[in-house]
Amino acid sequence: MSSGLGVEVGVGLNLCQQLSALQQQYQLRRWRLPLWLQLETPADLPWLQQTVNEILTSQTAGSGFWLGELLPDVIFPDLRLPLQIKHKGQLLGVEADWIVINGIQGIDWDLLAASSGCLRAGGLWLLITPTVAEFALQPNPQAQRLLSYPLQASAQASHFQQFWLSQQQDWWLYSKALGLQPQHKNQSAAGMLRINSAPIYDEPRPLAPFCSAQQQQAVAAIFKVVSGHRRRPLLLTAHRGRGKSAALGIAAAKLQQQGKRTLIITAPQPAAAAVALQHAKAHLAQLLPDEPLALQFWPIDLLLQEKPAADLVLVDEAAAIPLPQLQQLTQHYSRLVFATTEHGYEGTGRSFSLKFQPYLQQHCPGWQQVQLHTPVRYAADDPLEQQIFRSFLLACDQSTPSYDPALALQTQRHQVADLRAQPALLSRIFGLLSLAHYQTEVTDLWALLDNPQLQLLALYQQQQLLGCAVLSLEGELPAALATQVYQGERRVQGHLLAQSLAFHLAAPALAALPMARVQRIVVHPSCQGAGLGQYLLQAIEHHAKLQGMALLGTSFGATPALLRFWRRQQFLPLKLSQHAEQASGEPSMLLLKACQPAFSGAVFQLQQQFATTLYWQLADSQRRLSPTLALMLCQPPKMTPATDTHIRSPLHLFADGHRPYELVDTLLLDWFNQHASHLSPAIAHVLVQKLWQKQSWSELCKNVSQQPAIERGAAAKKQPSATKPALLKQIRAAVAATLAD
Repeated sequence: MSSGLGVEVGVGLNLCQQLSALQQQYQLRRWRLPLWLQLETPADLPWLQQTVNEILTSQTAGSGFWLGELLPDVIFPDLRLPLQIKHKGQLLGVEADWIVINGIQGIDWDLLAASSGCLRAGGLWLLITPTVAEFALQPNPQAQRLLSYPLQASAQASHFQQFWLSQQQDWWLYSKALGLQPQHKNQSAAGMLRINSAPIYDEPRPLAPFCSAQQQQAVAAIFKVVSGHRRRPLLLTAHRGRGKSAALGIAAAKLQQQGKRTLIITAPQPAAAAVALQHAKAHLAQLLPDEPLALQFWPIDLLLQEKPAADLVLVDEAAAIPLPQLQQLTQHYSRLVFATTEHGYEGTGRSFSLKFQPYLQQHCPGWQQVQLHTPVRYAADDPLEQQIFRSFLLACDQSTPSYDPALALQTQRHQVADLRAQPALLSRIFGLLSLAHYQTEVTDLWALLDNPQLQLLALYQQQQLLGCAVLSLEGELPAALATQVYQGERRVQGHLLAQSLAFHLAAPALAALPMARVQRIVVHPSCQGAGLGQYLLQAIEHHAKLQGMALLGTSFGATPALLRFWRRQQFLPLKLSQHAEQASGEPSMLLLKACQPAFSGAVFQLQQQFATTLYWQLADSQRRLSPTLALMLCQPPKMTPATDTHIRSPLHLFADGHRPYELVDTLLLDWFNQHASHLSPAIAHVLVQKLWQKQSWSELCKNVSQQPAIERGAAAKKQPSATKPALLKQIRAAVAATLAD
């Protein structure tokens, strides 16, 4: 270990020489260099252009990319335009030696946070903004996509920018008036600028192809999954930039060298598997130059449908794959590796581990976990990464509260000013949102501070944060606009409830009412199951009534457990999407409750209309709906007493085996519509699929055989393959039991 090194920047040197000296010293520490270029007046734009040209000219090696608007006539190191990043998908597998963020006309903070992990050690992170005083008051046009109609980002200062500015330290600053200086001045009498001395760690690096000892350990753990006992999957977790995807690819190449030929990788999108495939191909070229790569990408839905044989299945970015699909993979494949990023800006949150680990513990008791902590592109104490963590609350330490049923609870609404002025409070709340929700992004933090239509309620007990909720104020659309939405001519951003009421439910008059949507409601995992969610929801309803809301609603990925929770609070389901949403893997459901008695009748009428319509959709657009949800949501036609008398005799014959199914199928439908709620879940699910969803016998047998984890509960053991005679026997028995009553 070196004794330490001070970095000196001579004031007589030009900018390029100073930057070169700084980057050399940062490279020795395996740090990235954050440089903040501040524009003092619009008249200095020519100076800015010249300065950026000088800075980029000094970046003689490597490649880079640009965020934000390109400056005119900028000269890039390789004489070509760099990759202009406009969405996070472009960052997958990308590495850079310099990154420029032009924030003069606004910043996409979500994209900025995600891009930071692409920068290599010694690289330049160049941020361009107005001066701090001006930047704090400057609107951010990039926030427009976060705001509800009719709000305009250009008409309001960005509270998020003000919060972000309060978190900044340890930058190198450069402006026309001040030249190059550290954010915290430490200027010697000789006129030299210094960075506080910091030790240089000469960490022993493993042999190629590994970038860290932890990455090498991860590959060894993957090998153990293949060679060890069956049904002992590996969970590989890491912050971004730790080399987990590369570990998957390296392991696949080495396994192919050992003779494994059926290697599969899946991910939420093909681009998410690109890094692993690149590393697998590159390493295989060294091991077996003439062999094609055995590792093949399979989309998750096709993989679950076809279920091809595999020596090993790798799942990258597993937290972005719906939990039911991960459970299906676990049931079918005995050798699995689940890798995932733990950062909020990846859109995963941290509840993945909380939800998936108990499942693995129950079904695969020998499962293993490896966490990668060491960055592969830069040092663990890299100042830029620490800056990103701090600025976007990506490494919140969430304390575990202790709930006492004997003590009182308190709810409190927090204003944006409270959150901005109390970073510790904001960190606690955002940490809870990340911990207890399946999807949390930097965009959520940004919107919480910049969208005035969002409100935050927190649940406390003796100053312990137990839960919180985010509400979106919606509705109050002008009558003409509501009519245009109803006719499909307009859409309104940020008004999910009003939009759905006008367009999908053909109730434009309701879209004119003031309403609130529960965007998120979370309770700390250590306190769940104690009725706190119900308590918080009742507090939300009280809060909505005090604000004069006419309606209170929500929308989420529908599961039986969530539906039961909301229905216990008298929320009525009004709409169900025909396709699963990407985040949860479940169909999206909208529920509504009247906050004022005058609107209860209208909400109830919409619920009845939905339940009846959904029943008829089951044989068409909703043929894949979960039978459990179908039974909870549908309202089949009522059977008349005359019909009941008419069908009893033929059904007796069917139950005794004297009538084939084909002669009584319509009578069975009438019978099932009457008795569905009284049958056992197992036979009710069979009959939903056969009678309501009109599945063929072959479809039904296949679905019932694969049913255990989806419909019969996670603890159910897999049953033998279903057959038509076996299912008919169960149906006859169910009919006989009801006829005997």
